[in-house]
Amino acid sequence: MAERIVSPGVFTRENDLSFLAQGVGEIGAAFIGPFKQGPAFVPTVVRTQSEFEEKFGTPDGTYYTEYAVQNYLREAGTATIVRVAGVGGYQQVAPIGIATSGSNGFKLISTLHSTDNGDAEVGFSGFTISDLAETGSFVVSGSGIGEVSSSILPSAGNDVTDVFGTSARGPKDAYVYSYFENAASGSGDANVISAISLPTQDFTYDASSANTPWVKSQLISGERYDLFRFHTLGHGNGENRRFKVSISGVKAAGEDGGTDYSVFTVTIRSFSDTDKRKVVLETFNNVNLDPDSANYIARVIGDRYYTVDSNGKITENGDWVNNSSYIRVEVGAQGSYPVSAAPFGHGAYELPIKATDSSIVPTVTYQTTSNGNTTGNPYQYAGINFETTGVKKDNLNYLNPIPDGAGTGSNVDFGFDSQLSLEMTGSATEDMVKRQFSLAFQGGFDGMAPTREIALGSSISSGNSQGFDLTDSTASGSVAYKKAIDAISNQDEYDINMVVTPGIVRRLHPAVTTDVIDMVEARQDAFFISDLTGVSDTIAQVTTQANSIDSNYVGSYYPWVKTVDTNTNKLISVPPSVLLPAVFAANDAIAAEWFAPAGLNRGGIIGAVSVLNRLTHSERDTLYENKVNPIASFPGQGIVAFGQKTLQDKASALDRINVRRLLIAVKKFVASTSRYLVFEQNTAQTRGRFINTVQPYLEGIQQRQGLYAFKVVMDETNNTPDVVDRNILAGQIFLQPAKTAEFIVIDFNILPTGASFSA
Repeated sequence: MAERIVSPGVFTRENDLSFLAQGVGEIGAAFIGPFKQGPAFVPTVVRTQSEFEEKFGTPDGTYYTEYAVQNYLREAGTATIVRVAGVGGYQQVAPIGIATSGSNGFKLISTLHSTDNGDAEVGFSGFTISDLAETGSFVVSGSGIGEVSSSILPSAGNDVTDVFGTSARGPKDAYVYSYFENAASGSGDANVISAISLPTQDFTYDASSANTPWVKSQLISGERYDLFRFHTLGHGNGENRRFKVSISGVKAAGEDGGTDYSVFTVTIRSFSDTDKRKVVLETFNNVNLDPDSANYIARVIGDRYYTVDSNGKITENGDWVNNSSYIRVEVGAQGSYPVSAAPFGHGAYELPIKATDSSIVPTVTYQTTSNGNTTGNPYQYAGINFETTGVKKDNLNYLNPIPDGAGTGSNVDFGFDSQLSLEMTGSATEDMVKRQFSLAFQGGFDGMAPTREIALGSSISSGNSQGFDLTDSTASGSVAYKKAIDAISNQDEYDINMVVTPGIVRRLHPAVTTDVIDMVEARQDAFFISDLTGVSDTIAQVTTQANSIDSNYVGSYYPWVKTVDTNTNKLISVPPSVLLPAVFAANDAIAAEWFAPAGLNRGGIIGAVSVLNRLTHSERDTLYENKVNPIASFPGQGIVAFGQKTLQDKASALDRINVRRLLIAVKKFVASTSRYLVFEQNTAQTRGRFINTVQPYLEGIQQRQGLYAFKVVMDETNNTPDVVDRNILAGQIFLQPAKTAEFIVIDFNILPTGASFSA
């Protein structure tokens, strides 16, 4: 409606041309590589060291990527972690089982797996067990151990774990994969033992998260229904032993004036706590199975998870955001169980061993003592028993990775109404305390053979870097890295300005390096700090590698450096990409992206103790002439990044890191703010919005020494009728980047006595 002015006066109005949101949040580096725990292949943003350690584990020298993140977060506020985990798994060929027979039947006591290093298949060679005796003793012969006496009895002092150990990378031919001590001690009236051949154990699947058995209902008309189960958010073997879940406070539908659905509490606990001294991580009170309720279990805990295909495409699954930091819940299909169903037990646990006769594998032992589920002893939880000495040790075997096709064997469902003869009736105040049970997680898997050495430093080869086979583009490790690289490739979803892959060196792992370069060049908004050579490689080797790359989105440094592992207080050698991201972050904090992260003012490498090759001036010249940035050690002034070249061949402004990062910062700002102009009218007013947003931003960069000059054009000269008719809003930005003073030349002129210094 037109404004109607009737009486005289002064009228003011506002035309807001600055409302265009900047749209650029805090942006950080992406770290691609292995970590001890956490979600695999899904880019995950962390903002503090404590958040990082909670999700991905505390750095302990296992992987370079841990140190890279730790150093970076001291200087920056956000990092994106892309954890690379194993793909394809492995096979344990022909493991050996040791079984005992007695009044309790024929039972498997221990399994021995091979320690042969392998990526896909491991097996025994020349390994025998003989002299089996009723006393439980036997003799083991093999090239890695000679001839050794052992026993199945933990009291013997030379049981199988004493003789072989439990390390998959131990010095002997075999290691103990499982040892049912309680079954061995209580094997009956005789300890007649046998060596048996077990089928191949197929762990031929990718890294996986862990999950509990299905929580089941009470018996309703003779049937028990699957209600829900829990999954860890992280992947790997370690997820099986990080948490346990307890269900408590179960009220029947309508009990004490409640709803038509059962109400209960879910508690996430530390795995190593006890029922009497719980270590509670999270508690979700009074949840239910009513999809329309605000306390619906999936709504309260969350059911969202991500899958990553072989091309790195990420698919989001589930309806409710995860409010738990550790788990998600999977609820049975609506209508698949009666409304009156209440959590009253759970399904059977899967066997940790595949056997031709699955009945020989000792079953999970439940806590079912009647006095443990009365009001007189409120601490004790039913379900899997992790409290009783001996029994606990046997049950822990169930938390190893699960081979394909193992099944549940002789394990049975647990239910209060079956094992404890409790019913879903009676007074809530008397019976509710009895209705509590705990669940363990199974199925977490690293996705690779446990025998794989985690190669670091001088042990890194084309076939093994930090445990991954990177021999060529089709090797399992290269496939895993490609999956992670593809996952972070979508710039619309993941905002980053830098990429590092500590442990990947181009001379040994060219396929992975090429994948990262292709990714950053396609994104055009991130800089790759690449390691070209290994710990002991020469200047000639690093310059050869540098001259084989032509890209201004990549930079490299030489040599490796030594730093202190703050957890062990020991010196370790690390590639430059471990410490350089922190240098970039510190440079940005005290100056800006368009300043050179180099030199004594902003190039100091915090944490570096020494360099592995103390460079001479001529060696620094050789490196810089060949596009490699030297890491120099100056007496009394520390260890410094003393170069800032990209790996671009052509001499231009973009052969310097500060200019490339200036362009990245400007393009990110312009692209993110311009999103708000899409579908707006192509008019002078819209063009004015763009100019009024971009011009002040560039003026700020100019005032902060990032630009000599600039010009922004978005008017009728580039938005001609032909362009407008094609629904295009065209703009041009002209930049003159500020150059750095890398070569300071000062002439000293010696003048005769009596010469004048005046102009």
